[in-house]
Amino acid sequence: MSLKRFGGWEPRQLTRVTAWTDDGRASAWETRTETEWDGRERSLMLALSLWEAGLCRRCGHHLDETMDPANDQDNPETGHGWTADGPDECFACKALHRAEEKWHKEAPEVAPYSIWSAALVAKRPRMRHR
Repeated sequence: MSLKRFGGWEPRQLTRVTAWTDDGRASAWETRTETEWDGRERSLMLALSLWEAGLCRRCGHHLDETMDPANDQDNPETGHGWTADGPDECFACKALHRAEEKWHKEAPEVAPYSIWSAALVAKRPRMRHR
């Protein structure tokens, strides 16, 4: 979906009569629909693709900054550098890790090739004993 379509844009259609009958009725016409992917939209998607290609796959920051020696915390010539923030606990990753550990114990021969995904679901109510 283009950015302009995401913003609510709808394509316009223009119909033009190309032939008429002897009594003045339209006998042929041509309808053109405005293109969704004009030069601006293609340029925006290309720019996004180039930006995303330059992101670190681990931390998500742009490689232009993360690989600049001026930003190395071990560089004595600079007054700044990257530092880690956190740790923060990702509960989706926690669920994935637990599933992978369990699967590794139950089926170690296929565990390294298994692909997991996490889904947010409602918990089952706990049973109370009286």
